[in-house]
Amino acid sequence: MALPSDYLDFLQPDCDRKEFIQKRLMDCGIKSSVLVIEGKNHIYVDFASSCYNPQYKLKTLVAHYDRVPGTQGANDNSSGVFALIEAAKKIAALDTIHNVRIIFTDGEEEGRFGVASQGAFSLAKKLRELNFDEGDIFVFDCIGRGDVPVICEIDLPPKVEKNFARKYQTLVSQTQNVVSRYSPLPNLVLPSSFSDNAGFVANGIPAVAITMLPKDEVINYMSNLKRIPGLRQSVMNRRLEDIPSKVAPEYILRESIPLTWRYIHTEFDKVTTLTPNSFNIISKIIDDIVRLNYLKPVM
Repeated sequence: MALPSDYLDFLQPDCDRKEFIQKRLMDCGIKSSVLVIEGKNHIYVDFASSCYNPQYKLKTLVAHYDRVPGTQGANDNSSGVFALIEAAKKIAALDTIHNVRIIFTDGEEEGRFGVASQGAFSLAKKLRELNFDEGDIFVFDCIGRGDVPVICEIDLPPKVEKNFARKYQTLVSQTQNVVSRYSPLPNLVLPSSFSDNAGFVANGIPAVAITMLPKDEVINYMSNLKRIPGLRQSVMNRRLEDIPSKVAPEYILRESIPLTWRYIHTEFDKVTTLTPNSFNIISKIIDDIVRLNYLKPVM
């Protein structure tokens, strides 16, 4: 798959990314609305009400469109944005009930100041207040490089309710069943820096994040997780600097994580680092998620 011709336009420093997404959707005949919550502008795709049946669970596809200033954000997270734009086009063409929502979130990168600073955190809080928090959340972040779909491991909040823990584990298992069809390695749930999934989970809404990595990077990372104490928690908390160098003297700290992740938030997160076939894999995964029309559980 070749990258869309306007991918580079989206990476330009002066691009109004909110306007770009809405225009691209409208060019495909897809309407969208902007949900302004605590200063963040989230884009909600307006599918027809006839596409929803309250007997079935909702499936919400999420990708953040903000980026770290001074970077192209080619993988983080322009890749997720374009994957969901393409998904929106396919879903809009369906003449059937699909129960899918798509949200492009703003302010994910502010999660580096804590989960509560994330745009997804205040969005999830508002969804709960409006009783609009049903169903499962599938977050797509940094999916433009590699051939291995990875489910991002997350620590559930302390004293989490058993019912929520059960729903979350069910969601992870269902997601594993989908991504395993397209992975050259056994089903993988790996420690990674949290994405919008953390903001939803912190508000009691089941959410799972999916990313992509090259196979060789995954294998090396799995080895490092076994031999470098503290690496797992430091990666998941976005605090790699907390790992003392004496733990692994032969490693420069950042070399213990996948190269793909080392590019993120730097000037190296550019279009030349992407592997277009990654989008083909994610497209198939999204197609399968869209087809997951399962009944709501009986309470």
